[in-house]
This record gives sequence, C-alpha cells and structure tokens, in this order.
Amino acid sequence: MVSDLDRVLAIHKSVVEDGYTRAGTPRYRTYAVSTLRGGVGKSTLSFNLAHELAKKRSLLVADLCAQCNMTEALMRDEEEPPVNIVHALQPVLLGPAFGTPPADVSYRVSKYCDSFKAVKPTWVIPGSPEMFAFPSTLYQQLQIANAQSNPKAVSALLDSLKVVLEGQANELGVEGILLDTSPFYAGGTHLAWCAADAVVIPVRVDEHSIASLELTLELLSNPKKDFETWNRRAGGRSAPRVAAVVMTMVGSKSQMQSTPDRASRMYIERALSVANRYPKLFDGDPTESFVVTDDFVSSGRISGAKSIPISELKIGKFHTVDGKRLQVNGSVTRYQRELTYLASVI
Repeated sequence: MVSDLDRVLAIHKSVVEDGYTRAGTPRYRTYAVSTLRGGVGKSTLSFNLAHELAKKRSLLVADLCAQCNMTEALMRDEEEPPVNIVHALQPVLLGPAFGTPPADVSYRVSKYCDSFKAVKPTWVIPGSPEMFAFPSTLYQQLQIANAQSNPKAVSALLDSLKVVLEGQANELGVEGILLDTSPFYAGGTHLAWCAADAVVIPVRVDEHSIASLELTLELLSNPKKDFETWNRRAGGRSAPRVAAVVMTMVGSKSQMQSTPDRASRMYIERALSVANRYPKLFDGDPTESFVVTDDFVSSGRISGAKSIPISELKIGKFHTVDGKRLQVNGSVTRYQRELTYLASVI
C-alpha cells in the first residue's frame, strides 16, 4: 500500500526531474499566504508566488504584515508610499470621522520591479508598520458591535478588508488577489482569512512549524476558537479553504536523487498526519495539496535581497548580497520547477 508520504515524494520527484505541473487555472480568486510562525521563508515564497501567478492572470497584491517585507520586495528603493493599507482600512473600520477611503491605494509593480514588466499587470497595496497596532483598533470595534447584538455590524467589520480589495480589484480589472500576512493571527491576518477564498500555508521542516500548522488548522475549523467565534457572531460565515500546504526549506542530502533527507521526510509525514485530521478544510484529499520546496540557499537570498524572482535567475550569474558575492548554480532549476508546480496546484 502506497503511503501519503510516498505519494507526495513521488510527485516531488516528477516535479524536479521532469517539470511536472497540474493542468488547469487557479481554483480561487483570492489567496492568503499565511503561517503563525516566522522564519519559514514566507516572504520569499510570497514574492515568488506573486510572480508565478502573474504569468497567468493580472494580480492585486496586498501586504498585511507590519514588517512590510512584501512591499519592500515589490517596491524596492522606493520612499515610503503616501498611501498604504492602513489608510484604506481605517475609514472603513472607524467611520467618516477618520476621512473617506482613498480612491486609489494601489501601485503598479512594474514601475518599481523590472521583473514584473514581462508578466500580466500587477498592482500592490503597500503595508504599514502601523499594522502592529491594528489589532486593538479592530477588536475594539468588534466588541462594540457585538455588545449591541448587531451581527450585521460585526460582519461588516470582518468584511472591511474584502471591501477594500474588491473595490480596487474591480477598478483595476484584475483577475486574482494575493495577500501576504503576518505571523500573528490577530488583526490583519484575521481580516485576510475573512477576505480570502483559500489559504496557502508554508510549513518549515521543524518542530515549531508543525505545531504552527496544527494551530492554524485548529483556528480555521474549531467553533470554540476565536476565528470561528467571530464568524458565528457575524451571523455565520465560512472559513477559507486550504489550497496548499508548502513544505519549505526541505533538505536534499539524501543519496537518492530528488529525495529529501530523512529529517525532512519525517517532518513532511508529520505535517501530512496533522492535515489529515482536518479534511473538511481541503478540497478532497489533503495529500493532493502538499507541495515540497527546497532550501533555496543562495538563490533565495538573491531573490529576496535583489527583488528578482527565482524564475528569472540565470545559472552562473553572480550577485552581491550584504557584501558577499553569490553565484546562481544549477540547483535553481529545481527551485523554479517547484514554484511553477505550486502555482499550478492552487
């Protein structure tokens, strides 16, 4: 009998050796890249996924993380944008006393990042460090609405980000929306889950990330936890689906070609076990949503530091990062195929 782990590894082998991808178009309009643990490679993954998705359809990207890594990657060397996600959300949450929502809060990415000139039109709503304080604003308003026994008001607050995104997307005529979230549930990530049709969950091959995966799936599904509690107080709302669980920083030290090392295989198997406990969050078999990605090493550092998607890196070319001269080696082909496969899965 073929195990879930064997199935995932067999697909991964086909991806890295033969460039296997799934046929079809993206299943959903709005995706949130979300994990409740830092240091898993989320920012690099989000940036590269945006570029992969933009090869297929026009895209609106929103940065909900107070660290603003996605904004920096897409608008590198740009001074602080005059309008950001907080300017868009505050009037919706707090009312006309805080002004009216800006008519235009998005910026054309190709103006700042050359790699996006050759893909479909892509825009970004920049992030803001003020998102660190955003949870207190959001939950204060939610508590007021809930104390008044007003499910419609609660629902409207939870939909505030979705209203902003849909307004911009409709105005720009984009086909897809990608949200980069913080490693904290409260505030922007909560609203991102309310706005998203599906989530992409990066999981590093380590103990803390396995615990984070279980916490994320538990929050999305348990009626006693905060996310579903507020959905119920809003009169009943659906949780987003899980489009992909992306195992990141997987080691490839095994003697067998295209096979992750023993430790990585163990963590992938444990992540599969966790996912299988929450089948209702997935479309079909959770195993089909697993994607394995390597530790991108120098290629990942170059991609993040230079705002160059991994798919655009050329074998043999040198780049200077933090004073160190790094060369792109042949392993970048593996990474490119893994990212292309991820885009085909969701």
